[in-house]
Amino acid sequence: MNSKQNEVKMIRKGDTEVVFQRYFDAPRELVFDCHTKPELMRRWLIGPEGMILNTCEQDLRVGGKYLYLYADDKGNKSGVYGTFREVVVPETLANTENYIMDMATFNPNAPEDPNATFESRTFTTEGKRTLMTHLCRYASPDICKMMVESGAADGMAECYLELDKLLGKIG
Repeated sequence: MNSKQNEVKMIRKGDTEVVFQRYFDAPRELVFDCHTKPELMRRWLIGPEGMILNTCEQDLRVGGKYLYLYADDKGNKSGVYGTFREVVVPETLANTENYIMDMATFNPNAPEDPNATFESRTFTTEGKRTLMTHLCRYASPDICKMMVESGAADGMAECYLELDKLLGKIG
């Protein structure tokens, strides 16, 4: 593995979009599966420090919903939910993303926030490697700035190190 090439590259596109790119030393079908199969996602998709992906529910089809909840051993929970907008196995995955701010008032049947983040991931084969291009379109320049300044790329990089370990075991 060439660690330099496997770093998360972040590219700002205008006021509301950020593109993250990352190489994986595995076939795209396997990288796609690790982003879409709950039994694999639970093994690498880490949350905030000390939290694990406790709930991973999804209906992987256009219009299907998903819910990912993280929990720690003290009972703290956080998560995201949304709707799949495009699913082309094994090349494209697009969805909305809403953050759950308060678990006590979270209603999975409530209408989706019109200001939800839009995400799309494309998986491209390059030799024996896969390039994942992850576009995030935020609702406003302020939200985009906050996400960039909060260290989103660092958090992704940490998760992807876990994914590298998993790919090494199952690939």
